[in-house]
Amino acid sequence: METKEGILQSLEALIRRSGLSKSLWEGTFREYLAMVAENPNIGRTAPARVYDMIISKGVRGATEQEKLPHYEDLVSYAFFSEEIFGIEEPLHDLVRFFRAGANRTETGKRILILVGPVSSGKSTIATLLRSGLEKLDTPVYAIKGCPIHEEPLHLIPHSLRPEFEKILGVKIEGELCPVCKCRLEEDSQCSDQLGHYTWESMPVVQIRLSEQDRVGIGTFQPSDPKNQDISELIGRVDLGKITRYGEAHPLGYKFDGELQVANRGLIEYIEILKCDIKFHYVLITVAQEQLIKAPGFPQIYIDTVILSHTNQTEFEKFKANKENEALHDRMYPIFVPYNLKVRDEVSIYKKLIARSEFHGKVHIAPQTLETAALFSILTRLIPSNLCPELIKKARYYDGQTIMEKEKDPVNVKKLRLEGKERGEGMNGISPRFVMNALNIALGSAVNASGCINPVDIIRALKHQFEHHIGFSEEEKGRYLSLLTSEKGSALSEYRGEARKEVNRAFLFAYEDQAQALFDNYIRNATAFCLKKKIIDPVTQEEQEPDEKLMRSIEEMIGISEVAKREFRQGLFVFKADAIDRGERFDFKTYLPLQEAIEKKLMADLKNIVSLTLADRGIKDPKTLRRKNDAVSKLLEKGYCPVCADNLLHFVGEMLRKEE
Repeated sequence: METKEGILQSLEALIRRSGLSKSLWEGTFREYLAMVAENPNIGRTAPARVYDMIISKGVRGATEQEKLPHYEDLVSYAFFSEEIFGIEEPLHDLVRFFRAGANRTETGKRILILVGPVSSGKSTIATLLRSGLEKLDTPVYAIKGCPIHEEPLHLIPHSLRPEFEKILGVKIEGELCPVCKCRLEEDSQCSDQLGHYTWESMPVVQIRLSEQDRVGIGTFQPSDPKNQDISELIGRVDLGKITRYGEAHPLGYKFDGELQVANRGLIEYIEILKCDIKFHYVLITVAQEQLIKAPGFPQIYIDTVILSHTNQTEFEKFKANKENEALHDRMYPIFVPYNLKVRDEVSIYKKLIARSEFHGKVHIAPQTLETAALFSILTRLIPSNLCPELIKKARYYDGQTIMEKEKDPVNVKKLRLEGKERGEGMNGISPRFVMNALNIALGSAVNASGCINPVDIIRALKHQFEHHIGFSEEEKGRYLSLLTSEKGSALSEYRGEARKEVNRAFLFAYEDQAQALFDNYIRNATAFCLKKKIIDPVTQEEQEPDEKLMRSIEEMIGISEVAKREFRQGLFVFKADAIDRGERFDFKTYLPLQEAIEKKLMADLKNIVSLTLADRGIKDPKTLRRKNDAVSKLLEKGYCPVCADNLLHFVGEMLRKEE
């Protein structure tokens, strides 16, 4: 047990490591200039600061298959990788925007608006950017006492800026805020003996951007238009000081509007299009000129990123209104659809479960999260003539190997591009809907079996429709069909996967047979492709390739008589290519053939498996050993005794119904 002194020492070490005990730098503007000369990044603008923050965490290159037209430079950003999954293109658009801003283009001054369905990641993006600014590696400095924490370089007179820019290596933009200008003109501390202000001696202090402290990070959320005041954005006259200073005096004004708070960083404008139109007029000058024009008060220069988000319905309504054209021209929309990859959807669920207290308390059977993810992806996909079956389309998007890929190739890039142009991913089931169902299922399992499986989550998802608002009867019917129908649904797909899982669990004892069957097929298919005969291993006589054997295997995966030659030649080329690359070529190498051989063996063993699964109170030692071997294999693959038994029972019921 650690002593009290030991605990205190550990806490002290943590505080030192975190840097919280470090005091913030303070000095004169002259000293600040020396630091900028040494590290010009200190003088970066808000968009550049955000861009540097993202890029500093690193990038990962994308595969050629992932790169659509206009995304040839696509990469994944580590900054987002632990929180956001499956929307690489919108994130790439986002970084492009900040890159433009970092280079001081007009684009970087636009109002960035993220458009997408609920729970697509818009708020998460905003949260990551806000929290990232609070942890910046590059320090941020401001004029001490400035109400908007402005950039100290604004102190340099315009006539001297070109020379300072050459020396410092930074571009100097912006005007002093009215308060700092007033201080230079009136405050004796900033003046010499003759009364001339000495801007180089102005005090400068290091600041930490903080949403909670309202320094550099602001948040604005629309409320009742009747009660909401424009001063929430641009500040207000300080009634307590107006009699002393007068209405137009800088010190008679409160700089507590969210735009002023967000200077040097970012303002998140939540559901921007739900706001009263008069609030948008203020943004026009901020987006174009970076100026806040408060009535009867000097203009205020603002350096901030305006990040807003809204849903597609509101956006379409706003876009159709020609009265908003001035604002249309100053907005930069980025569409953020739902993720369309099963593996990335699973990552979303794992992330959220890991943060709950269910983590570690309930075992989640293999294929459970995948089944839930497949269902949500199916609801988001748009039917296509290039790939009419949504299940196959989901597999293509996920990068899975599909049998049809070999005999009838689908251009996945073309498929994805078509979906993007048709707004694929902008509708469907949200991750939040699925997580509600998952959490209910996990909660039920805590005090019951301690395990949830795909059947549990399918039931929970079906039940979740009774606790969700917003779906029309037509949508609900379509979604339920994609969940539980006999074909093309998450349930039908799981039935196939469950059968394969059990087959492989039983087959592992027969892998020698599978490999032998594979070798036999390859020998015959190779002879067929080369138009040669084979030598009978027993009689040593030449004979034609065993057509009956090959067809018995090929028919298991739907290879027609007409397509058999193309399939065999494709396999022959695959084998030659694998050998040239020095890769292994065996039973598990070529997935379509592996599936065919497994189905062939299982067809031969079906009666044995069916009898084994049918008898839940097995007494025969041989049958019991066979079942125990299958269970052991399932345990090796991540099943627990409960879900392994449930899986065997589920497949056993399927086999009995078929009989």
